[in-house]
Amino acid sequence: MAGNDDSSSTRARAKAKANELLTYGQRQVDRVVSPPTRQKAYDRVHDFATERPILFSFVAFQFTLSLAPILLFAGFAMTTIAISLISAVMFSLFWIGVATLFLVPTLFITFSIALLLWAWAAATFFAGRWAYERLPYVFDGDGKIVANNGGKKIIFEKKDGGSTDFGIKAEVAEVKE
Repeated sequence: MAGNDDSSSTRARAKAKANELLTYGQRQVDRVVSPPTRQKAYDRVHDFATERPILFSFVAFQFTLSLAPILLFAGFAMTTIAISLISAVMFSLFWIGVATLFLVPTLFITFSIALLLWAWAAATFFAGRWAYERLPYVFDGDGKIVANNGGKKIIFEKKDGGSTDFGIKAEVAEVKE
C-alpha cells in the first residue's frame, strides 16, 4: 500500500509540474500574441478547415512535412553564421596579438628615442640659458645691444633701422647697482 502512495504522489507532483509549465508557456505566448488575436486566428483556421477540408489537409500536410527541413536549414544557417563570426573574432584576435608583439618593442624604441631627444633639447636649453646669462652683453627691448664693461654700460644702437654698426662711437653710462 505504501508503494501505491508513493506512485500517486509522484504522479501528482508530475501533473502539478506539467500544469506549471503549461501555465508558464501560456503566459509567454500571451506576451507575444494577445489572446483575442490568437482566438481570431484559431477561428479563421477552423472556418477554413470546415469550409475547404481537402485544401486544408493539403496545406496541413505540406506545412507539417516541410517544417522539419525548414527548421533544420534555419538552424544550420544560424550555426554557420555563429561559427563564422566566432572564427572571424578569433582570427582577428590572433593577428592583433601578433601585431602587438611588434607594437610593444617599437613603442619602447620610439619612447627611448623621444626621451633622449627631449633630454638633449632640455640640456641644450639650460646650457644656452646659462651661457647667455654669462655673456658680457644683452639685447634690450628696443633691439639695442647693451654691454657691461667693468661697471659701465655701453649701448650700441642700430643705424637707420639696419644692422648694428659697431664702428660708431658708443654711448657710455655709469651703472649703479
